[in-house]
Amino acid sequence: MLEPFQLRVYKEKEDLDEKISKLNEFLSGDGTRNLALEDLRLLSDQFYVMHEYSKILARRISRF
Repeated sequence: MLEPFQLRVYKEKEDLDEKISKLNEFLSGDGTRNLALEDLRLLSDQFYVMHEYSKILARRISRF
């Protein structure tokens, strides 16, 4: 049986992956045409960091 903190990690990864998916959809769509270049760079950086964080959570989950 999983500990409460382990369940929270699963939920956190699930929520994060959903946000990553939505951000990826946005970055791949037409909505980025109206963004300033710096805003687009920041969103791209955010996407990268979120993806790295998701990978870390996956590694933690694999150790449960």
